Amino acid sequence: LDNDPQFMSQVEQALKDIKYSFTMNKILSTITIEEDEAKEVYAAHPERYQGQESIKASHILVDDEKIAKDIITKIESSELTFEDAAKEYSSCPSSEQGGDLGEFGRGMMVKEFEDAAFAMEVGEMTKEPVKSQFGYHVIKTTDKKGNEPLGFEEVKSEVMNKMLQDKQMEYYTKLITELQEKFPVTYNK
Repeated sequence: LDNDPQFMSQVEQALKDIKYSFTMNKILSTITIEEDEAKEVYAAHPERYQGQESIKASHILVDDEKIAKDIITKIESSELTFEDAAKEYSSCPSSEQGGDLGEFGRGMMVKEFEDAAFAMEVGEMTKEPVKSQFGYHVIKTTDKKGNEPLGFEEVKSEVMNKMLQDKQMEYYTKLITELQEKFPVTYNK
């Protein structure tokens, strides 16, 4: 193999790659981020570290608009609770849990359903059935989480990793510029 030019070319390239990788790791491993620095960046820009908006909702799914309207009337008149109505009428498997779909964020449900559910306040139910490709929904929003800033501890590693990457890139760019000035390179075209 030592006499095979293709093999020797690959060995030479592998050696260059190993030297480059080793050198970069050695140079960049000297750069660190202290937790205090990360806290300063977090405090200066809390809007960068927001949670995802999500809601918790329940629904009753039927295939007829008139039935959906009747259900709304029965719930509003306290003839039935939302949960009992879901168990009795809903064709969705969530009916077993009183229509509870759990927590979800934007983009996880069909648009018509999502728009209605996110538009309501906690405890509010749709006044009219919401039509989707699945049928007619009676929706009740049971909890909401906004996109308020997350606590520092929740995002500490994200903040520190981003700062470390930025600091390493800044150092690398500066080092390359200094080396290019110190050792001018000319390229043959």
